[in-house]
Amino acid sequence: MSNVTPFRRGAAGQPGLAAGRAGGMTVVMLASPNNGAGRTMLAAHIAVQAEQTGDGPVGVLDIDPKGDLFQWWNRRQGKMDAPAYGAHCDIDGLPVTLAGMRAAGARLCIVDTGAGDAEALAPAAEIADMIVIPCDGDAGAAGEAAALGRALSKQATVAYVINCRAYSGGEDGNALAAMGGGWPAGTVQQANAYAIAMTAGRTVTESHAGTTAAQDIAELWRNLRGILVAG
Repeated sequence: MSNVTPFRRGAAGQPGLAAGRAGGMTVVMLASPNNGAGRTMLAAHIAVQAEQTGDGPVGVLDIDPKGDLFQWWNRRQGKMDAPAYGAHCDIDGLPVTLAGMRAAGARLCIVDTGAGDAEALAPAAEIADMIVIPCDGDAGAAGEAAALGRALSKQATVAYVINCRAYSGGEDGNALAAMGGGWPAGTVQQANAYAIAMTAGRTVTESHAGTTAAQDIAELWRNLRGILVAG
């Protein structure tokens, strides 16, 4: 069997993402032990940024019972072309739904989960190529995020995002990666633009282009993409 990893061509000048576990579609999962970490906001923004930078077609798959990501995707229908695909299912339906999304043509799928521990998230983590864990950097939250990352790193590559930080203290991504194992992927500073954009079915790269918030998202996807390509 060849040990050559097939790559998909990205935008001009950048290597494509490696073909993932899900039959050639790369799967990035957002996870956190607690509510309020910003999983849904980041999932939406990563999906759109990936489309904008040539890594589409992108699908969003919501396995959080609340379905906030899928509702956001539905608000875009008839207005915005990307992400190309959207679905909502429970965790038991994840393999079949991912297979359908792949068959429809998605090359990258961003999965939003409900808050949970490693045991609850394990079935999804087994399918993921990368698990992104957001945290505000607070010492208590950082410890829980690192513990989750340490457990899930046995199943997939883990990356940490310091998300919606409104202060200068707390742990940074490097500290989280050191505690939990994995990669630091960047910091997303707090901004009202995120809530405004999400409510309108948009992202800050669409509604607030050129702002610090939009730049944070662009840098975040560059970092996550680099980790995926590096393997």
